[in-house]
Amino acid sequence: IFTLIQILKYEGFEKSADMVMEKVFPPEQSTVNKTDIILGHSQGAILTSALLSIHDKLWRSSNSTPKGYILNGVAWPNPYRKSLSSLSTQQQCPETADESLLVLPRMLFIMGEKDNINPTKSAMQVHDAFQAAKLDVSIVNHAGGHSVPVARDEDSTRALEEVVDWIVDIAKEKATSC
Repeated sequence: IFTLIQILKYEGFEKSADMVMEKVFPPEQSTVNKTDIILGHSQGAILTSALLSIHDKLWRSSNSTPKGYILNGVAWPNPYRKSLSSLSTQQQCPETADESLLVLPRMLFIMGEKDNINPTKSAMQVHDAFQAAKLDVSIVNHAGGHSVPVARDEDSTRALEEVVDWIVDIAKEKATSC
């Protein structure tokens, strides 16, 4: 059986990474970023977790970084296992000149109990790596599978309300810091 864990290289990763970084940090915009939250689902969540592990610019500055990341259906990005595993060490040796300017982003992991594409065990590995790096990580679990919880049942409603509350908290934090 071939799984994502066995993959040693992501084809097209560099091109995708460059596109994301250019959207988040446009060359003409130098000090304030207009991206508050990045949402990645499945491969997008894997790309986001890998980018966060290799581009500390995404989480080591203040006004120029997104305030939060939502990873829905994420899996361990095996080609970037070393950089993800070493996040806690990187955090202990910040390269920021003034640590008082360091504003770590928040992360929300959305995990479906029945996710048979990217099981929660793999998502928890990613979660634990960012938690070890002292990022503010939260989890919203739902009874569904590999999707955003949008069914019209009570569990999906609860999970979606938790996601919305998390997003609203980010907006409130941004409003009070301006």
